Amino acid sequence: MSSYPLTHSKQQLTYAAAAIAIEAAVAKSREIAAPECIAVVDAGGNLLAFARVDGAAVLARDPAIAKAATSASIGAPTGAIPFEFGANLAFASHGGITNLGGGLPVVFRGELVGAIGVGSGTTEQDVAVAEAGRDAILAALSASA
Repeated sequence: MSSYPLTHSKQQLTYAAAAIAIEAAVAKSREIAAPECIAVVDAGGNLLAFARVDGAAVLARDPAIAKAATSASIGAPTGAIPFEFGANLAFASHGGITNLGGGLPVVFRGELVGAIGVGSGTTEQDVAVAEAGRDAILAALSASA
């Protein structure tokens, strides 16, 4: 018999939290007139919710999802991977890992619970929309705790 734990307990975002993030991110996207694709994942990088604001680039769908999954995987904002490794990681992961800015982890009480990724605008626009979504999740989590 193993003396190590056989299971573990980890908080993860739910669809309800992802929906809160999507609503706030879409509102920010419209406020700054930057149509965006928005993806929210749980801590394992599994897609919970996705939205494409009217006018967002169709080809921004996969990068938005990759930004969220990458941020969940590394526990840091995308763009934090040294440039010289970014292209190799993207190639090796068939585009599943990206160094493009616009992915943010969602950390609540010191624990990674998910991430949000945004694409279709400039890096600054993507980050602003991602911050709005992340901040909405954190506010909802804090209010429910």
